[in-house]
Amino acid sequence: MADRVEYKLEITINKRKLTKVIIDQHYTENHPEMDDEIILELIKAINEETFEVEKEGSGFQYFKVEPVTLEDKPYRLVLMLCIYDDFLGVINAFRVNKGKNYE
Repeated sequence: MADRVEYKLEITINKRKLTKVIIDQHYTENHPEMDDEIILELIKAINEETFEVEKEGSGFQYFKVEPVTLEDKPYRLVLMLCIYDDFLGVINAFRVNKGKNYE
């Protein structure tokens, strides 16, 4: 199995125009209900959004987005933006408890 899979996808995150999404396949170990197609739909759902960067280092900005809703199901995305390139990296993605209070 490949460690990462790259997809061409034009999106804007944190006011940066990106042309690709790279999905780390780590999520498959603990979240078999997920797949790359679901993750790409979640990414499309956050297009044009701005998020607070939680950590920065080694040329990357790290942040998480929760909830991202798809078919009335909430998910968490753990993401990174490459500072020197035009891609969004998906570190992890999984369903979260629907009863969680997000306000």
